[in-house]
Amino acid sequence: MLKTTNLKKTVFKILVFVIICFAFEYQKPILTTGEAEGYAVLCLNVPPKELEIKAVNITFDDITLKKLSIDKKSGFFNQYTNKRDLSITLKTKNGEEPTVKINAYNGKCLGVTGPLN
Repeated sequence: MLKTTNLKKTVFKILVFVIICFAFEYQKPILTTGEAEGYAVLCLNVPPKELEIKAVNITFDDITLKKLSIDKKSGFFNQYTNKRDLSITLKTKNGEEPTVKINAYNGKCLGVTGPLN
């Protein structure tokens, strides 16, 4: 009897832990607009090697935020845990409008589209 009670307590503790972890992962806070814009400029200034684009020297004075959208990620696990990406369209002084796609939680650069790539 004592072993089954300990087993039930252990299973209950594990279940509570899993529920708390899932709730945190599902409701993880996304970046603010200012942070997202900063990561987008960083992505253009220091692009990841896997994107194979040239770095562009842009400052905050050279750009304005034209559009920011939150996009759902595709895939079963991503939809189940409510994962998102941010698409940030910036307008430069010379009229170019690059769109930078970043991870909505940590700012990792995922892609750049538009006239700069």
